[in-house]
Amino acid sequence: MKIDISELAEKYKFISGEFESNYFDQHDIEWFDQVSSTMEIVDKDIQNNIFNRIVIANYQNSGKGRFERSWESPVAKNLLLSVPIKIHSQYLNRIPIISTMSVLDTVKFFLNKNKIISIKWPNDILVNENKISGILIKTHTDNHESIINLGIGLNVNTSSHDYKNSHFSATSLKIENKSPLDLKLVFYKLIKSLSDNLQANYDNLFNIWKKNILIPKKNITIEELGSSNRIYCKPIEVNNKGLLVVKTDKGNLLELTSEEVTFHD
Repeated sequence: MKIDISELAEKYKFISGEFESNYFDQHDIEWFDQVSSTMEIVDKDIQNNIFNRIVIANYQNSGKGRFERSWESPVAKNLLLSVPIKIHSQYLNRIPIISTMSVLDTVKFFLNKNKIISIKWPNDILVNENKISGILIKTHTDNHESIINLGIGLNVNTSSHDYKNSHFSATSLKIENKSPLDLKLVFYKLIKSLSDNLQANYDNLFNIWKKNILIPKKNITIEELGSSNRIYCKPIEVNNKGLLVVKTDKGNLLELTSEEVTFHD
């Protein structure tokens, strides 16, 4: 099903505002009942020089998160999408901040202000320390230009029962609000926030992002990718480059990118 963004804007602008300038006005939007993976579809589009199709699905057979972890979601309950974004390679490091802030803005818009909404570095959104959203970023580089495949999973209408077998604490907008939401409304708010943030003052956006970062209070174990080595360390801060600064058990300070490590509580 093709979605007309102008029709969504007309329908929902009185609820969540109008586009100041729509970054995605030349993009097609397709909403599928079922796909293997929205990321796979957009990856293939990018390989075929198609950079303007946003793909949404009610269900994914083979959804993946970071480090190829399985991402499972019940049918037609959550927002599952992939967005292609062209950007100059020198601004590539901005995408994690821009995308995470866009999801954060969306979650805050639909929830009461008494909820504690934060960012678990690098790209999970938490409500009262329960995961409500995850982001996956894949990069295709050609000379000085990069094409981002931005995957977003946002829990919208799942219930507590849907997470009874989950290995981590999760929540949804419905659980927090005690009422379901229109998925298209949530999508409109999200894509509007993403459009606005792609065109916003980045320094201001980064400062807000940094204030919303949740630094783990307890020591963590870091596993080096491609190795069985584990480093025991204490998170200190997220620095002005967006890197996580940790102190090892030997007293050394390390700056970590999201691609370098995975975490073990």
